[in-house]
Amino acid sequence: MTIQHIHTFVVHPRKGATTTSPINGTTLKLEGKMFDLLSNIYSKSDQESDVGITFVPTSGGKQQNDCRDLICSYLSNPTLTLGRALAERLERNTDGRSGIGLLFLISGKEGREHKIVISRFPTDNAIYVDEDPRKLTVEFLERVFMKNKASYKAAVYRDASLSGGFWNGRAADKQLNNPIGDFSNYWILDFLASQLTVTAAAGTRRLANALRAAAQKSDLDVKQEIVAAATLAKGLAGQRLSIEDFMQRFGLSSAARSAIMSQLKTEKLAHERFSFEDGEFQSVLAFKSIELSNGGTLTAPSSNFDDVFHQERVDGVGVRFVTEGKIINEKLKPTR
Repeated sequence: MTIQHIHTFVVHPRKGATTTSPINGTTLKLEGKMFDLLSNIYSKSDQESDVGITFVPTSGGKQQNDCRDLICSYLSNPTLTLGRALAERLERNTDGRSGIGLLFLISGKEGREHKIVISRFPTDNAIYVDEDPRKLTVEFLERVFMKNKASYKAAVYRDASLSGGFWNGRAADKQLNNPIGDFSNYWILDFLASQLTVTAAAGTRRLANALRAAAQKSDLDVKQEIVAAATLAKGLAGQRLSIEDFMQRFGLSSAARSAIMSQLKTEKLAHERFSFEDGEFQSVLAFKSIELSNGGTLTAPSSNFDDVFHQERVDGVGVRFVTEGKIINEKLKPTR
């Protein structure tokens, strides 16, 4: 692990401001008390940053992101001037609730990979007004940093390619007990122009739970439609999709779509993409059951229910299920 550059800037809240002023910044020496603490944050960033984030492409779908461009430009030539462009972006996305802060850009190389940790530490007006606003002194930095060394936001990115890489990173927030609130809006969505990454397991589980809940609360026609789609889902293993993609893929009716959407906390969750994980899906929707009007119940693994029970129409109204196998167990249950 080798840190090559550390730049820091005083960032004011200027969201919505019509006027700006020069941002004060400086280059830190790679030694001393502050460097030791920042080096520790840098080295632990991969383990402690537990939220996956991804840069958002343009609204037209082009693989371009303004914040990513600034980061890659800075890493290609880590200077105070290029770092200041990131500080200016943070100022434009910081409102008065966050107050004044210190932005640190810690960059280095690990083998073939470039790595950068972007971190913001809070300060307060009392400390800032005591100092010369035209320059940063080590004394000022230490007063701010040492007071808040355990309270910060951070994002870490690492990749070998500055042209095609640096689309995914991880974030940490050591200020979650801060009354300012959810860091994803201010730090992730606004400043980094990113979105939270949905893991394969989490995305698949959300889809499966929505399907299960929707089927339980729907009438028979919708229930059968959802169950049929869930049965065919095994063929999606490894594919990237969203819940919206899933509903379109299987041509679900408006009634079925509404039933599924009603089980999501927000509509935007239907558009978050993830890699479909069949094992996770089956763990939620492992079995399919059919209850008959004669009191019978048929149950089998959802992935091969139609292979276990063959259906035949009877007089165009009823249905006959045919199956065969050896009896391996019998159970009496007090309730269904």
